[in-house]
Amino acid sequence: MGKGAGQSHSAEQRELRRRRGERAFLFDKGLSRCLAEFGREEWEWALSSCGGDVARAARECGLDGVPPGAKALWGRSAEEARATYRRWQKRRVRR
Repeated sequence: MGKGAGQSHSAEQRELRRRRGERAFLFDKGLSRCLAEFGREEWEWALSSCGGDVARAARECGLDGVPPGAKALWGRSAEEARATYRRWQKRRVRR
């Protein structure tokens, strides 16, 4: 996939998140605890400006002390975000 196609896919994903009203939820490594919730625009900007580094993006949004391995997941609720990620993991393992 060329750079243009990747950027197009990213733009489609951003638009889908916007239409669905999704937010970013920051979880600890084991997904057992939701550490924070961020608005879509705030998180997309922070993550982009920090080169995809979740801990740096969280600091940019005012959250310090993010543990190593923290994950940022998208969803309309923390439960939905966690469930979507776990379904994705299961599909990935089967491939």
